[in-house]
Amino acid sequence: MQSVFENKGEGWEEKKLKEICEIKPPKSEARNKLKETDVVSFVPMEDLGINQKILIPEKERTLKEVEGSYTYFANDDVLLAKITPCFENGKLSIAKNLKNSIGFGSSEYIVFRTNKNIFSEFLYYFLLRSQFREEGAKRMTGAVGHKRVSKEFIENSMIALPPLVEQHLIVAKLNALSAETKKLEAIYARKLADLEELKKSILTKAFKGELVNE
Repeated sequence: MQSVFENKGEGWEEKKLKEICEIKPPKSEARNKLKETDVVSFVPMEDLGINQKILIPEKERTLKEVEGSYTYFANDDVLLAKITPCFENGKLSIAKNLKNSIGFGSSEYIVFRTNKNIFSEFLYYFLLRSQFREEGAKRMTGAVGHKRVSKEFIENSMIALPPLVEQHLIVAKLNALSAETKKLEAIYARKLADLEELKKSILTKAFKGELVNE
């Protein structure tokens, strides 16, 4: 996946993330759209997935309950955990299916709202790269156990941006690759489970004295 973002084609432009995204959209948007008693999606850190492109919101709160200390986002915004070890582990998703199209969550989220020049799924795959996380980890600040990726690193990270049509083609290929990878992971997990069961069976027989009779 890394090579997709390094091998620039014709018509690609180098941009800083802050030039193509609104980072941390204002909470006033939610207040202007909803009443305090209206319900919104609530996504604590434990509900933000790893290698889970589309966010699955499961909890809800009233706007009054969450607007004070939690981070605001809306449908199609990209959420990225900024605190260690969540950042390094790749806690990252695209917000979808939010109650009243609005969500709130951990104060440790960075929220990206893409402009007309970038597709949210293309940004998702850019942020998912191991190189991005490794570079961000080097630039973390704060006390041990509470380090966060710096605002400057996020805002000034450079992305090679192809035309929108090409972004869609790239995302389609990466989606297919991701689906195939998950299939292989599932097969591998089943084989490991079968091997573990075989190991348990052999050990049971061994300590019952049954192996020598086979």
